Amino acid sequence: MAAVSLPARTRRLPTALVLDFSDSYTANILRLIHQIAHPDAQVPGDAAAGAQWDCTGWTDRVVVVNVDSLSWGSFEHEILPHVDCVILGPGPGTPHRQSDFSWPTRLLEQVGHRVPIFGLCLGCQGLATVHGGSVVKAAAPKHGQVSSISQTCASRPSHSLFTGVPSPFDAVQYNSLVVDPLSLPDELEVIAWTDAADGAKEVMALRHRTKPLWGVQFHPESISSSYGARILSNFFRSTLEFHDRTDCAPDLPAHVLALSTTYRPLALAEPSLEGTPIWEQRSVAVNAAEGWTPRLVFEQLIKGRSELGEVWLDSARPTGVPQLSHVFSPQATYSYSLSEHTLAVQTSAASSRTLALPPSTSFFSVVGGAQAYLKRATHVQGGSAPSSPLGFVGHVGYELKDVTLPLSRPREPRVAGEEQPGSVLAFAGCMLSYAHETASWSVSGLVCLSRSSDIDAGPATSLVEHVGLSEAQWSYWLSSVQKTLAAPPAAEAASPAPAPLPRDFTSDQSRDEYMASIERARQSIIAGDAYELCLTTQFRSSLPASSSLIADPYPLYLTLRTTNPAPYAAYLHLPLVDLTLLSTSPERFLRIDASGLASMKPIKGTARRSSDPVEDARRRDALEGDAKERAENLMIVDLIRNDLLKSCEVDSVVVEALMKVETYQTVHQLVTTVVGQLGAGVSPFEAMAKAFPPGSMTGAPKLRSLQLLDELERHVPRNAYSGVLGFLAIDGSSDWAVVIRTLVKRGRNLTLGAGGAITHLSDAAKEWEEVLTKVDAVLGRAA
Repeated sequence: MAAVSLPARTRRLPTALVLDFSDSYTANILRLIHQIAHPDAQVPGDAAAGAQWDCTGWTDRVVVVNVDSLSWGSFEHEILPHVDCVILGPGPGTPHRQSDFSWPTRLLEQVGHRVPIFGLCLGCQGLATVHGGSVVKAAAPKHGQVSSISQTCASRPSHSLFTGVPSPFDAVQYNSLVVDPLSLPDELEVIAWTDAADGAKEVMALRHRTKPLWGVQFHPESISSSYGARILSNFFRSTLEFHDRTDCAPDLPAHVLALSTTYRPLALAEPSLEGTPIWEQRSVAVNAAEGWTPRLVFEQLIKGRSELGEVWLDSARPTGVPQLSHVFSPQATYSYSLSEHTLAVQTSAASSRTLALPPSTSFFSVVGGAQAYLKRATHVQGGSAPSSPLGFVGHVGYELKDVTLPLSRPREPRVAGEEQPGSVLAFAGCMLSYAHETASWSVSGLVCLSRSSDIDAGPATSLVEHVGLSEAQWSYWLSSVQKTLAAPPAAEAASPAPAPLPRDFTSDQSRDEYMASIERARQSIIAGDAYELCLTTQFRSSLPASSSLIADPYPLYLTLRTTNPAPYAAYLHLPLVDLTLLSTSPERFLRIDASGLASMKPIKGTARRSSDPVEDARRRDALEGDAKERAENLMIVDLIRNDLLKSCEVDSVVVEALMKVETYQTVHQLVTTVVGQLGAGVSPFEAMAKAFPPGSMTGAPKLRSLQLLDELERHVPRNAYSGVLGFLAIDGSSDWAVVIRTLVKRGRNLTLGAGGAITHLSDAAKEWEEVLTKVDAVLGRAA
């Protein structure tokens, strides 16, 4: 291996291909490169790592590509000539299994002598097995745990992977398997270790003695690993030293960059628009008399007024930030069939049509295109940001994972039964909104100014060609609301009484069957196929044929919101599509504001508060330091950073608060906040799709988890459960909650999903009891 003394001046980053083995953390490597480009003296190793590089235009020099999108032939002829080095990302499984490691074996064998390669986790294990080593089970799986890494070559010359990195240093592990040190040939050298649970030492880093090959078992890209940017910078430095030059290859060509799995501008299914606006969005503050609660307004002004149904987005519990509740009657509903790839549009019982979507057009791009069209064709009265999310409101079901992650499609047919829509959305053309902090009401409407016959009637514009109110309708709606709310609510006004929830819910899986699934999940985790699996089942009940709740399930929702007040509660009753969601979700999935700022705030770790201040403080501190809770929180944090990087500019994806305890009225919660700015041309609905389904309902890595869960859950669709519920507003703002603690009603039938995160430490009996506890809590049966 050639080694030259490089001048102290800055050099351009080498061109690099990052291979993604369908892991949920690989894109975070780009954040390490951002740290190299923008060193932070407060982050260990960053300042030194960035001092030597000219990172101008680095996003045209590094690309993340899924390994399954390439063959050995396409890589060798179309990619290899343009890259200075290759990074083999982490991934599930084992390099001993060809389906897990595939053609990168040939990469290491055939070009490892002339192209520098850096393997992370699975990539490191592949480096070992290609050269005759073997991978075995670790003394104990480590997923989201911070380990102390000790080097064996702290005094190596400047080409060392760990130059400038102290020994020991902290790094995060996500692995159940490790390289067997006794199996390694002489040509591979162990350069770092960590202490295993059984007292032995486990291999944490390798290098080839004569080829430009390195590997680390830990995850330098994790938010909780130290010196990750420095280690990557050292690899880039060694790349240039190996090639015996101070310059680099030209930027990656367009055909290579087009393979990227991370952010690049997306093609939206939207037409161009010229001329005057078609709609105007108006919002008026309403002087309401005291006593007009969201419930009363919903019951007296919304409920039962439209044959299409009614919707209440119900902030039934404060969260410490401004809360809004919204009520409206839909102008239209949209039901998406996953199997037929069609959208059924209904504006009344007598008016419906079905749009056949082009095979090359996704459901998400069509709805995203419709929103973008509405935004460009709508003038906002007064120019201020709307307070109400006029636009699309509804749910996206779990099975739309088949669209967002096509390789998650089940290999066997799903359990037979009536197909449920993959997504149901309602259009809000007018809405009443309540600000809880100020106890104030406003009314909003989308008023039609003109109807253009010149617009392209593609699927996106077809969704919204008849939405909006006429001037007369808006005037009537506004005056009727103002008149009603100006007077105190009538004392004699009848309000529906809460109805008792059914008690006879039966699980799809028996206790023994579910516990057997838990054990199979544990074995998959121990085998290295996943870090964590969110296993679920469905509980089912039926209403009596004579029950009035079949036509009007609202009294059931009143019971739910009383027993389970939640910040993202919702009542979505759409009788013409035979769907009612009665949700008391406590968990936000993704929020995007009108400027494109995306925010995800996973909650992993909860402790009940105590009335005794000393005990309360002890519980708070115990939660903050709980290793298990922190590991589970870290797993989801690294996953959502990766998800946001699919839609956001690399430099914008930031962890604003890492595992901070937030205190509420009854609980302490371990919360992380991750934000990112959507890239130019990214539809907010497409951005949601890039992160869908919620990682908290799948496990990690996400794709392999989805494949395993389909088998473990016996091919039974989750439908609305585990999906998301929320809105996509005209201005592009959106807010989606995870569909948990939610009753789904179709006809007489009620379903309630429940489950839990399975790790290698899970106790099957306790996990089953936890599922029952969650069901009982929703149904108000908790002790």
